[in-house]
Amino acid sequence: MWAKLALKLFSREFRRGELTVICAAIALAVLTVLTLSMVTDRIGQSIAQKSSAFIAADRVLASSHAIPADYLTKAQEYNLQTAKLTYFDTMLFANEEMQLSSVKAVSPEYPLKGELKVKSSLTGTVEVANQGPSVGHVWFSESVFYALKVEVGDIVELGAAQFVIEKVLVEEPDAPFNIFSSSRRVLLNEADISATQVIQPGSRVFYRQLYAGDEDDISNFYAWLKPKMKENQQWYGVKDRQSPIANSLNRAESFLLLAGLLGIILAAVAIAVSAKRYCERQYDPVAMMKTLGGSRTTIRKIYLLHLSMVCVLSVLVGLLIGYGLQEIATGYLAKSMNNTLPAASAKPWLVAISTGVICAVMFSIKPLLDLFDIPPLRVLRRNLGDKLLVSKVHLGMSALTVFLLMWLFSNNLKITAILFISTLILIALLFGLSRLIFGGGRKLGLRPGSSWSLAIASIQKRANANAVQLISFSLAIKLLLFLVVLKNDMISDWESQLPSDAPNAFLVNITQSELPEVNNYLAQKNIQVSEFYPTIRGRVNAVNGELVARQVSLEDNEKKDEEARSGIGRELNLTWLADAPSHNEIIDGQWFSDDAVAEASLEESMLARLDVKMGDTLTFLIGAQSFDAKITSVRKVNWATLKPNFFIILSPDVLADFPATYISSVRIEQEQKRDFSELLRTYPTINAIDVDSFVKQIRSTISQVSLAIGFVLSIVVLCGALVLISQVQASLGERMQEIVILRTLGAKGRLIKNATLYEFLLLGASAGFVAALISDLALLVVQKEMFELAGKLHPHIWVLGPLAGGIFVSVLGYMMIARTMRKNTQGLLRSLA
Repeated sequence: MWAKLALKLFSREFRRGELTVICAAIALAVLTVLTLSMVTDRIGQSIAQKSSAFIAADRVLASSHAIPADYLTKAQEYNLQTAKLTYFDTMLFANEEMQLSSVKAVSPEYPLKGELKVKSSLTGTVEVANQGPSVGHVWFSESVFYALKVEVGDIVELGAAQFVIEKVLVEEPDAPFNIFSSSRRVLLNEADISATQVIQPGSRVFYRQLYAGDEDDISNFYAWLKPKMKENQQWYGVKDRQSPIANSLNRAESFLLLAGLLGIILAAVAIAVSAKRYCERQYDPVAMMKTLGGSRTTIRKIYLLHLSMVCVLSVLVGLLIGYGLQEIATGYLAKSMNNTLPAASAKPWLVAISTGVICAVMFSIKPLLDLFDIPPLRVLRRNLGDKLLVSKVHLGMSALTVFLLMWLFSNNLKITAILFISTLILIALLFGLSRLIFGGGRKLGLRPGSSWSLAIASIQKRANANAVQLISFSLAIKLLLFLVVLKNDMISDWESQLPSDAPNAFLVNITQSELPEVNNYLAQKNIQVSEFYPTIRGRVNAVNGELVARQVSLEDNEKKDEEARSGIGRELNLTWLADAPSHNEIIDGQWFSDDAVAEASLEESMLARLDVKMGDTLTFLIGAQSFDAKITSVRKVNWATLKPNFFIILSPDVLADFPATYISSVRIEQEQKRDFSELLRTYPTINAIDVDSFVKQIRSTISQVSLAIGFVLSIVVLCGALVLISQVQASLGERMQEIVILRTLGAKGRLIKNATLYEFLLLGASAGFVAALISDLALLVVQKEMFELAGKLHPHIWVLGPLAGGIFVSVLGYMMIARTMRKNTQGLLRSLA
């Protein structure tokens, strides 16, 4: 019986549009979460897949000892692709010339990700190779050809075996980005290692196993592998490496995650407002049902069934629209990126459905409980039940719901906690400010009968409701400003590191005698070159006279150089400079004076690694010579810039008498590559490190993220608009009553329209001003804590916030009630009846 009545009531309410707002709010919450989740998931997977090319796989197992072969067999059981790499250094001999080179022996499956690029001759065109060299053949980088004076097809000795030079090695997907690593690269077939007889007991050899496949399969394999790993073995992916690619990828994912979290907050606010509005509209029908003998139990069943039906219908609609939107968005993004995006995982669907159900239930419980408590006497006294208090328990449950939804979406407790706590502080500040703003309006003494006076009076009359509206508007505007400014700062920071004329190669191992000639040659060929930095290898041997342990790295060459920057007792690349590098920031102490004697400047992480402080004395060992230097400054270094950087810089007097080589970064245009090759032929001892593909990958990542961010921002704008619509709808009935009264008292239509417009304008401008201030302060924290950007204030948004807020809220709010104001008094009375 009650179910039949519930269905009839539901049908009637749905036709009347009473359920439209709450249905739209829940549906938008679901489609927002689904769209954001799927877009960010697919974009993230695409960026990760393309970035994985920089390690030639999805995951790498690194070891300084031979890795058991059964690891590869087991990985294949988990549906993973595998490959083997072996690194070692050896001498090459040809044409009575010899050259120390870095050899990488690869299995036929290499690379699993990315492309090997080669040339058939030094002057040939670049082509992509499907796999590494065949048995009995080797590939050389250009510098090896110049050093050994050989051509493709010549014979070279490598250990006890002879090999035919088959290709010119142009690009390896996993070539190390380290300007101090060797550019004398040799690619060898893994089956030829034994023939060389180079690897003997005690040889320095480094091993890699590469894995690629679905993330779930990789995770399952790693669960099997982890207990078997030794202390000298390392498992990593592209995001685990300290490199500009990893930093860019992590920063991009953090932004998309942040945008999704803010979208959830807005959607939750819209649902909460809409649920309360719907229940308030049902006060009179509930009072009537109780008067006619309806029991509390029956009424509870009716409205709980309504809630369930609304929830199911809204979630389905939200999923359908959300899926369609993300297909349109990802289709456009894929076309713009010239790349097919991978399919999304099941997580976005689960998170979206959970969000819709949890929001519908948690934000509706208290309004429904209030609805069940409406007294029957309300049919005579219409104001009974209008001021039911919001319990602290309900507020606590609502806050906990938002927190859990954010945590569910982000799976990151730290980020969730930072955003949630900052939002609570924002709401508290906004509520206090709103009371001051609306209370202060009473003292303005505006002229009676003016639109401004009527607008101020309307704001004062609904002070509590307007406080909630101000919070909602400010939150929406704040999040929009927050994302827009953060996005611009991120892109600007990336572009400042990678300008259009950024270096794309490094020259290493230039001797003092070669320096003038090399510099002149580059100038003659109009090749852009940065400052030349002197370098020498040395180690920190003692701190304040106390010897430090020499922890010799057992990792491969690339890892050794990477860890050496922060290790103790390993050799470091030292330099000496009179002036501080322009791309370094002095954060403590002073740079060397003109008469500085034996001083050192340390990068901040090195200070922590060595556990030293300003004023401590370091003892350096270069060969058999040692010397002391006092720490007089600490620098912050951005390792993502394509410029030479150093952990330790010494004053010029310390190393002036030591023989050194020089390094520099250069910009090689396409038409200058032949001239650059001629330089390397002329000076075969100079190493050239090509990072052009590296630069292109970072720019590709930035481009993809920019497109994704633009779409995410549009979704957040839609959420903000829904919050505004929900708030205006909540006050629509009261506004209709005011219009009837004002018309009855003789107020003109123009006066009422202007007053309404001014009211929204004041609310929007106030919300925009507060939002601009709070978002700018929040940006200072988030930029440093989450994105490692230099925090700064943005005064232009203090003007943009009130202007955009006033226009946005006034236009959208006025459009919402324009239809109501066009009705005549009789039509309004019917709507209120």
